[in-house]
Amino acid sequence: MVSIIIPVYNRALLVRRTLQSVLEQTFRPLEVVLVDNRSTDGTLEVLQDFKQAHGGDDGFSVIVGQEPNQGASWARNRGANMASGDYILFFDSDDVMEPYMIERYAEVAINAGADMVGGRADVIDLNGGKHENPYYETDLLANNLFHACMVPSRCLLSRRLCESVGWWNVDLNVWDDWEFSMRMLLNNPKVAFYGNEVCSHVFLQRRSITGTDFSSKAGEWERAIDAVEQAVRLAAGSAEKERLLKYVDFRRVTLSGLYIGEGRRDLAIPLYNRAYEHVRHDCVARWLYPLLRSYIAAGGRGASRIVKMLVK
Repeated sequence: MVSIIIPVYNRALLVRRTLQSVLEQTFRPLEVVLVDNRSTDGTLEVLQDFKQAHGGDDGFSVIVGQEPNQGASWARNRGANMASGDYILFFDSDDVMEPYMIERYAEVAINAGADMVGGRADVIDLNGGKHENPYYETDLLANNLFHACMVPSRCLLSRRLCESVGWWNVDLNVWDDWEFSMRMLLNNPKVAFYGNEVCSHVFLQRRSITGTDFSSKAGEWERAIDAVEQAVRLAAGSAEKERLLKYVDFRRVTLSGLYIGEGRRDLAIPLYNRAYEHVRHDCVARWLYPLLRSYIAAGGRGASRIVKMLVK
């Protein structure tokens, strides 16, 4: 059994597209768990109509629940409690999966005995432009730290792995998927990949949890970075820990550069000072990070590649 868990809040006009892509999955048996976060736009009715129309299909079951709006992470944990699958895919209510996604991932999981199966995804921006998200099969801790290449919406996860790391962190409202994926990877799971084709499509929305800027949610990004740092300190082996902690600080440098780019130097300075204090004994990082912050503030991209090459 595979369970797809989708938290939904005020997505009545968008979630039909997502549900249709789930319905078209070639894999069975498939369980769909839909958790409505007290939507006010008729979303719950859309979910209930979907259950009534398709919940009795052969090998296809639908569970609908409505819970207090306590955030997406809380809803995902609630959905996991309602689900019965040995494998779980946490999916977003405005994205789309290719019909073969679950079948391909499940084949890889079974053949490899994997706890975590990753794959390729692309992003469609507000203007309809498309680009593929970074995809890696090596140095996963570092690459996920920089690029979030193993976030749950792109991965099939064993229930055993999710339980072992304590599920989603309900104290985080942004980058919670990144933090959850870091904890899973730090748990040394058996990881496998289906990299042949793009399996899912992420549609950016103007109204979303993360929003379209960073300064409006100042403090929340920092809390997620702090949580990842804590996870690295607790779980990473001694040989890997120092390098990963430097990369965590580069996330702080990146965020400070984004704040400057939005005209919020007041937010950037304390964040950058904290990162710089941690790398004060690393001569390479000490001269590189100021340059990269200025580059990011000016709209530059790809700075993480430089960090991976130079900061060891």
